[in-house]
Amino acid sequence: MFRGKLCAELGRRPARGVEAGGYVYHMGEPSRSVYLVRSGLIKTSMVSPGGQQLTLHVHKSGDIFGELCLCLGERREQAVGLERSEVVEIPVDLLIVRLREDPDAALAFASAACEHLAQAYERLRSLSVEPAMGRLTRTLLDLAEDLGETTPLGTQISHHITQEELARLIGARREVVSSLLNQLRMAGLISYTRRGLIIVNRQAVRELLDSISET
Repeated sequence: MFRGKLCAELGRRPARGVEAGGYVYHMGEPSRSVYLVRSGLIKTSMVSPGGQQLTLHVHKSGDIFGELCLCLGERREQAVGLERSEVVEIPVDLLIVRLREDPDAALAFASAACEHLAQAYERLRSLSVEPAMGRLTRTLLDLAEDLGETTPLGTQISHHITQEELARLIGARREVVSSLLNQLRMAGLISYTRRGLIIVNRQAVRELLDSISET
């Protein structure tokens, strides 16, 4: 999301370290800045009144998150490190000044924000109509697209995404995700490295998702 000259310029601001499990911000806090991921992985998520957590998006190095601060007065989601990360805080006032000076960057930022909204809409649609296997295969394909590295065995998701985190991404129990992953592994659609990273046969997983969507 939103890469280029302006992103590189703002990214030279001092960074803040975030440990795995550490919070960048909490739901309900005032929102006066956006954040750039300099390194690591940051997830944004929402927590229901009953304590159920749904992960909205996983942000990698170079992504900007927290952009709803431009239209809302408080955080409607929380941001948490999935691994040791560094983030750069960019005050809204500074961002707006720079966007006014650079129309191309302003268009790129608006396009990226719209892309995030479209992804959120697709996530809600998937949660409401797709079975758990459909949601899991779609999520694996998205992670392979965003975080994937090509290997002789397929596309390796280059960061360790736990089964618990996959469960939060697809709105299912961890035990369900574990069973579904085992089914995919037995069918040869995914495999694991010694470090526990998932390798995805994207064509085969896409074909399975298409077959689920047609039923």
